[in-house]
Amino acid sequence: MEIDIISVPFSATGRAGGAAAGPAAVHAQGLIGRIREALPSGWTPFETSPVTGGERSLIRSSDTGLLNEGALAAMIDGVADAVSASHTDGHFPLLLGGDNPILLGGLVATGHRPAGPAGLLVLSGRECAWPPDKSPTGLASDCTLGLALLAQTNAVLSNGLSRRLPLVPPGAVAVLGTRDAAELSAAGIPSLSGSILVKSDTDLDVAGASGPVLARHVAEAVEHVSRTTDGWWLHVDLSVLSDQALPDPGRPLAGGLSWEQLTTMTRAALGTPGLVGWSVTGYDADHDLERTSAARLADHLVGSVGALPVKAAALPRGSALDALTTPG
Repeated sequence: MEIDIISVPFSATGRAGGAAAGPAAVHAQGLIGRIREALPSGWTPFETSPVTGGERSLIRSSDTGLLNEGALAAMIDGVADAVSASHTDGHFPLLLGGDNPILLGGLVATGHRPAGPAGLLVLSGRECAWPPDKSPTGLASDCTLGLALLAQTNAVLSNGLSRRLPLVPPGAVAVLGTRDAAELSAAGIPSLSGSILVKSDTDLDVAGASGPVLARHVAEAVEHVSRTTDGWWLHVDLSVLSDQALPDPGRPLAGGLSWEQLTTMTRAALGTPGLVGWSVTGYDADHDLERTSAARLADHLVGSVGALPVKAAALPRGSALDALTTPG
């Protein structure tokens, strides 16, 4: 089976560089060759053509408050087409961003499957459900999960976003690792914890949790999202990492995972049945001139893919708890 590595050099800011330069910086670490060596028997990597967005804009929409909205809509279409093609070919898609909203294209594609919308497991330091008009930045990255759920959004999204966006069932969504509760509370933004499963890094006991404990949290979350959907998507937003692991000079948050803990949790997810896609976002190349973090991200991807099931063609559904693969 092939794993299609789909680069999405999209920045929610509308500027060149930054997150848009992330995929190329990670590929420059010899990513494809290293993944080929790390994949289990029966898997091969394939690098597809990058997905590009439309014309960039530095202006917030007067209708919604979103920045760079036209390019966002074009990017969602491009990613949805790429993921649909991957699924049609019987491949497994890995979206390498770029910014958080690339997830939306993957969810649009999975929503068009005969089986219907997929569940969603997110590893993230933020809930990413700001109403677009109240986001301090206007970035769709702040609003990605809210847009995916069509929750806490403005009345009508422009540029055809309303008809593009998937409706992910709230009961089939779990977010692990959040630590932005104080930021949301200070801004008067309600948490999604009343409608979806949310576990903070405190809930995970990140400071003292061992690998098996973190893997168990992942298994329980997958069990939750799999109860009502046929298949599920894994989204890794690197904001889940601590500032020591991946510096965030813009909006740092206390706490967070180490790279080793993130790899443990990712491996637990990749080894669990029902997975239909994987996205990784949140690396900003402009803040990594020495490419130290690009190398760490490449190491993380290489260290995670070995947990994919050897018999990839089957990918049977079943209990996540029973099927848990112990991370190595």
